[in-house]
Amino acid sequence: MMIFGMIILVFFAIIGLCAFITAITDGFSQNEEAVILLEGLTCENAEARIRFAVRICRQYKRLQLCCICDKSDPAYDICVLMQKEYPMMEIKSRTG
Repeated sequence: MMIFGMIILVFFAIIGLCAFITAITDGFSQNEEAVILLEGLTCENAEARIRFAVRICRQYKRLQLCCICDKSDPAYDICVLMQKEYPMMEIKSRTG
């Protein structure tokens, strides 16, 4: 029974060490700015993809979100509504 307890202790110690190292490296990598680009949005998947990208942007503080869709795209209206909710989001058209 003692060996089983030691194995569990070592297992969780390794997991804790990995989480600590990940937190340290994430702290150093937040100095860079990056952009998440979302292309090919449709009415069916636009909201889910934007919310997932926003969750990533909130996790890494200095990320920006850019949705690429034209005003004629059906997902454009969804992007406009989501932009009001999430200030880190920007909408760009494919033509420029």
